[in-house]
Amino acid sequence: MRSTKFVSILLLCLAAVGCGANPGTQSKLFPASNPDPTSTSTSTSSSDVTALTVNNTSAANAFVNQSNGNLGANNVSKVNVHSLLYSGATTKILAHLLLWFGGSNHMNVGYKSNDAGQVERQVKDMISRGIDGVVIDWYGPNNAVDEATKLVMHEAEKHAGFSFAIMIDGGAMKNACSGCSPQEALTQLLQYVEKTYFNSPAYFAIQGQPVVTNFNVDRSVDWQAANGALKRPPRFLFQDQDGFRHAMSDGSYSWVMPGAGDYGLDYLSSFYQTGQASPKTETMGATYKGFDDALAGWGSGRAIEQQCGQTWLQTFAKINSMYSAGRQLPYLQLVTWNDYEEATEIESGIDSCFSLEASVSDNTLEWTTNGNENTVDHYAVFSSADGKKLTPLTQTAPGVHSVDLCSLSIPAGNDSLLVQAVGKPMLANRMPGAVKYTASCGASN
Repeated sequence: MRSTKFVSILLLCLAAVGCGANPGTQSKLFPASNPDPTSTSTSTSSSDVTALTVNNTSAANAFVNQSNGNLGANNVSKVNVHSLLYSGATTKILAHLLLWFGGSNHMNVGYKSNDAGQVERQVKDMISRGIDGVVIDWYGPNNAVDEATKLVMHEAEKHAGFSFAIMIDGGAMKNACSGCSPQEALTQLLQYVEKTYFNSPAYFAIQGQPVVTNFNVDRSVDWQAANGALKRPPRFLFQDQDGFRHAMSDGSYSWVMPGAGDYGLDYLSSFYQTGQASPKTETMGATYKGFDDALAGWGSGRAIEQQCGQTWLQTFAKINSMYSAGRQLPYLQLVTWNDYEEATEIESGIDSCFSLEASVSDNTLEWTTNGNENTVDHYAVFSSADGKKLTPLTQTAPGVHSVDLCSLSIPAGNDSLLVQAVGKPMLANRMPGAVKYTASCGASN
């Protein structure tokens, strides 16, 4: 983004331990949107191997693993992202969205951001994972990013409860008007946003006031004067700890800080402490999987290791150590949905480096695991007669690696068993190939 910022293959994949993915449909077993974000209950309907292994994200099917840590298009957990937060959280979760892909000046990720079909896929994918809206990195009017922003607005308006907000990027200042001063540029940008986006019923607002954030906008500008030129003044959220102290601040948001050390956790602690000490302003936290600008044209060798999904989980844990049902974090920004160039994207999923292998001993199905099990939400067990259509049997919690097959109602003729490790939110699911089972514990089985 910027500073601080394949079904022939399936058959081969199923034979490999830890196969995950690679266009597919979402699993019918696990709801796209779960009213209870902590629930992992299955339905009694059948599904199929394809639905549980191919790409179920809005990432392009052809997108492959990258050297900066981005995971190729995968089968990713649909567990509600809110489940990673503390019990009783009412936090609104927004994903930071970039809309500049498809042009020659950015990485080819397999889609164009100003394609309405892609925008629809992205919004629906976010909703299926419990995300409440987006913050759009906006580069001013009358360009491809602005065109794509309007597509996001129209798509958001089709989905009650899903919202969008504008972040004015510093790069927008030069796109506002020819030969104008920074002050004139900011005023014209805000007036355009007000006229074009504020009236949308899907625009993100706090107590009726639209919210605007910014990134690296010239600090010499007078925000109060620019605000005075608007008919509907917004709430301004600035960046980092200093953002809380800005003269026009209604709050601040945190970001990914590759130069901060400690995976950015100390920075996040300081940010949250400052937010808690500023109760009259709004706090928007940040979670991220890591950072690596090696493939970015502007890269300078900055990186935060993903730690096989641990950085993602640790940034949530930091929130949970400082907030609770009685002391809520009001807003959280996922940094980012699709910054492939700086390797903060979560659109294609996060690699947990986890795998499993199943086997049958007598009438017990068991599986061994490799990797950190704290990345697993639960295990799902299935049976099949043809190795394709699946019948859900049961689920187990992490730490439970076997089931008594005689305790399950396995349909007659189903002689194949499969186990899927369902990842925690945004982490890739893993399901190795089937194992054979010959029932020997009663006619009902």
